[in-house]
Amino acid sequence: YDLADIFRCDIDFTTDIKKGDSYKIIVEEYYSNGIFKHYGRILYAEIINDGVTHEAYWFDKGKIHGYFNSEGKSFQTALTRAPLQFRYISSYFTYNRLHPILKIRRPHLGVDYAAAAGTPVSAAGDGLIAEAGYNGQIGNHIRITHPGGYRTNYGHLQRFASGIHSGVRVKQGEIIGYVGSTGLATGPHLDYRVQLNNVPINPLSMKLPTLQSISPKYVNNFIVASAKIKGEMAALYANMDGFKNLKKTAHF
Repeated sequence: YDLADIFRCDIDFTTDIKKGDSYKIIVEEYYSNGIFKHYGRILYAEIINDGVTHEAYWFDKGKIHGYFNSEGKSFQTALTRAPLQFRYISSYFTYNRLHPILKIRRPHLGVDYAAAAGTPVSAAGDGLIAEAGYNGQIGNHIRITHPGGYRTNYGHLQRFASGIHSGVRVKQGEIIGYVGSTGLATGPHLDYRVQLNNVPINPLSMKLPTLQSISPKYVNNFIVASAKIKGEMAALYANMDGFKNLKKTAHF
């Protein structure tokens, strides 16, 4: 995770960041024999965006793990708006698009993410692959069903990832295929579509379904852990010299 991933539900880092915004983080640091090796996970993040403070705490207890706000509500969404690293959006969700090849106007009920051929495409959320095969104009195509009546579709793929076929269960972020231009396409891109109860919805503006909050069983653990890390952050900022000698941060 990076800062943009953690707060993606609340903040679009490409459009929402304002002059004067600020952030604070506590991140793991790994050392070997006293020598710094690499950074690890972000354990706490705070960003003040347009005057509004957003906080995220990493919490890992039992089967619960992820980023949560100060009230214990999950930051992780059950689906993502863009299941790949893309260059730009080449076509938006619309009911009246001039097709670049057919030169006729018809609905385009998804978002086209232009990316280099071979760019990995991941599952937008946990689910079951209902279809993986060649499907006419959409080319190599994957359809995944998700809890809550959601369905995602991935078109024009160059190829499928190893082991991907209908009937396979996948986890959010798992690579399912690679960007291509199969079917009716002018260049490499992912045609990404989302339906809710069989009705197409715009991936860019849909309300992202969130995952569970912290269960009552672990609420006290979360309260203690979040208070501890807030105290550490306050102490560090009260004495900025502490940052120079910080070698280890608290683990939940």
